[in-house]
Amino acid sequence: MSTSSVKVTFLGLGSMGSAIARNILKKGFQLVVWSRTTSKANDLVKAGARSAATAREAVADADIIVSSLFDDKSCLDTAQGENGYLMGIKKNAIHVNTTTINPNTSTKLAKLHEQHGALYIAGTVLGRPDVAAAGQLRSFLGGNLEAIERARPVVEAYSGGSIIVVGDNPAHANVVKLTANMVLAANLSLFGQIYALNERWGVDDDITQQVLKIFYSHPGLLAYENRIRNRDYEIGDGEGFRVEGGLKDVNAMLTAGDEVGVPLPFCSALREQFASIIGNGLKDLDWSAVGDATRINAGLSLPPRHKHE
Repeated sequence: MSTSSVKVTFLGLGSMGSAIARNILKKGFQLVVWSRTTSKANDLVKAGARSAATAREAVADADIIVSSLFDDKSCLDTAQGENGYLMGIKKNAIHVNTTTINPNTSTKLAKLHEQHGALYIAGTVLGRPDVAAAGQLRSFLGGNLEAIERARPVVEAYSGGSIIVVGDNPAHANVVKLTANMVLAANLSLFGQIYALNERWGVDDDITQQVLKIFYSHPGLLAYENRIRNRDYEIGDGEGFRVEGGLKDVNAMLTAGDEVGVPLPFCSALREQFASIIGNGLKDLDWSAVGDATRINAGLSLPPRHKHE
């Protein structure tokens, strides 16, 4: 099947969504886009996509739907109601939801799709907007395995990093994404603690960085470590992942743990650190700013932040 014969709809055009949608369009798929903020569709329309006024209208002819929204509420609100996409979705259409949400919300969405004769895949992604723009995200896919294979050519358009099929349970893709973000958030906090402790003892930042590089080799983690070292938390439009998004994901981790009786004490500490950063007026910075929580709690000064190049 040629890409030009597959009709794709994309819902949600934030920094991640716009980057993913552009890669789908570049691969030659027919693309309809929808966003609550209609102006966000302008660049994609100029590139060849068609814009729809409602989510319901957007999915009317779609074979594959991909969405990138903010949280559980936005996913449920976009699905339901008079203009929700479930009111217009075709029978046997496949929806790949890249949004990081609670696993139980994913299960609920799968059941709602089933009631409308459609198929739901949780297709969470790992990577920042610049990685999405390069088409190098890593995707975790959970849901009907046949549907995953049907949707694979579309997912491959933005998942050059890799595609990992976690099984036929959509909730598992959300669990895997939350635990991946847990690894990242834990290291952001750890980097901040190490730099604060070493600074208080008068250890040069260059030495601290050399020690950290003994243990870390992944370029994504090293990029975050460098941001924390330089307090380089500024992000422009279409870049990065903000502090408030980090807090949203940490809360989702704690909820997921509560629902199955698994305590996550480190996540409880992370929630306090993210809340502290927001309380100090830093909510619009990159989420790596959580590295400053230890500095704030230790009474260390907050030197001027470097601007990201």
